Amino acid sequence: MTMKKHALLSLSDRTGLPELAHALHGAGYVLLATSGTGKALDEAAIPWVSVESYTGLAELLDGRVKTLHPKIHGGILARRDLERHLVQMEEGGIGPIDLVAVNLYPFIKYLATERANDPEGMTELVDVGGPTMLRAAAKNHRFVVPLVDPADYSEVIVALQEAGEGRDPFPMQLRRRLAAKVFAALSEYDGAIASYFGALSPGGGAASSALPESFNASFARQAELRYGENPHQKAALYRVSSAALPFIAGPSWKQLGGKELSYNNMLDFDAALRLLADLPRGRPMVAILKHLNPCGVASGRDGADAVQRAKVCDPRSHFGGVLVSSVPVDRAAAEEIRGDFAEIVIAPSFEEGALEVLRSSKSLRILEVGGSPFRGYDARTVAGGILVQEPDVAPSLASQATLASVRVPTDEEMADLDLAWRIVRHVKSNAIVLVRDGLLIGVGAGQMSRIDSVELAIRKAKMHGHLLHGSVAASDAFFPFPDSVEALGKEGITCVVSPLGARKDDEVTAAATACKISLLFATSRHFRH
Repeated sequence: MTMKKHALLSLSDRTGLPELAHALHGAGYVLLATSGTGKALDEAAIPWVSVESYTGLAELLDGRVKTLHPKIHGGILARRDLERHLVQMEEGGIGPIDLVAVNLYPFIKYLATERANDPEGMTELVDVGGPTMLRAAAKNHRFVVPLVDPADYSEVIVALQEAGEGRDPFPMQLRRRLAAKVFAALSEYDGAIASYFGALSPGGGAASSALPESFNASFARQAELRYGENPHQKAALYRVSSAALPFIAGPSWKQLGGKELSYNNMLDFDAALRLLADLPRGRPMVAILKHLNPCGVASGRDGADAVQRAKVCDPRSHFGGVLVSSVPVDRAAAEEIRGDFAEIVIAPSFEEGALEVLRSSKSLRILEVGGSPFRGYDARTVAGGILVQEPDVAPSLASQATLASVRVPTDEEMADLDLAWRIVRHVKSNAIVLVRDGLLIGVGAGQMSRIDSVELAIRKAKMHGHLLHGSVAASDAFFPFPDSVEALGKEGITCVVSPLGARKDDEVTAAATACKISLLFATSRHFRH
């Protein structure tokens, strides 16, 4: 029993359609097409048959029903290796549909537009027929080639052109890969729809700010990384492939030189970008990070000066660090960076002369980053699931800090204190940072008690010859006892900010007054675990 092969084409994205249609027609396929696709085939002078004439059913309900028909789905789902299926197809006048190329309604495309504010309009963008045909074709991929991505047309065309007489042009490996791509696309599509409607307010209007009932995450591999946390571990970078997901969206970037990125490089890159996003605007700022913690932060007259000052913060730790600049890197700044070993340099752009200098190191990774902000929720894996939270967006110090002690800080101290407050939430808890004259001079990170972090920050500042007298300190959480403030006061620190909330806040305030420290209490804490 021989039946003519059919290819079903229903495409809103006509990229590559003429070439695909020519190849299919030349290989003897009857082209079934919906009306819009048919017009494009007319323009290319390629014969086709309308779905309406093939099924004998005109489009219904404003086009909502046009491909939902037994002659369509029977032709897709029939197993060619079962005689009873073939008999039923012949009795029903159903031809085998051996290739399905379909685009989905652009629901995801409009999520980032004003149209997303109209739930009724978004509902009309929910595709029914397209996913149904694609799922059927992917399920029956042993006999049907499913195509959802125009990027795959060229491989299909080559396979058709190179096929021998009577031989299946599509090997099973290709069929399975295309089926997997369809299932991934449908998962992304359905997940985007579920996330959109799940995030609407109870009244059905604008999206609510509350955490949604469910997350439907879809990711696409962007790059294989050099290695994981350790060289024996494999790793890859996956990007969020749907704008419907309200988390982990950040700036675009590209690598301009250096070795491939590793898992740890990506973690450092992320930490550097997040710190940079919180630093003051309007002046050149440079930060250096090691193992996700800042070890140098400084402003400067220009980029080169900011790099030099950032390295002075901790001359021992900055070696092999990740350097991020708020301003484009020129040749002078690049030469300052190459004066010591760095793993990664990140900036909004690089002058040609700067690239020449930086690329003299084959291992230095050079990353150019776009200006779009981080947005949405943060997520991380734990045993048995994932934790999701809103990002830690810190309000300005001026808007949330209240003077608790007697001494009033100077304007210069408040500027340093604001910088310290911006930095401290990017340091692993327990966190203490010391700042003087716009320079990070001491960091206490990840200690088991807050006084340990205070003592570590002081020791590191002294080790590198920084003047502690007149510096300021920021703590990511409250002081449980007055000992930390007393230790800071003994070294001449004149101004301290910490969140309030300890049972002994009154004792801490009394200690600050006794040490002639300006103590400010902030209304929020900023743990970073």
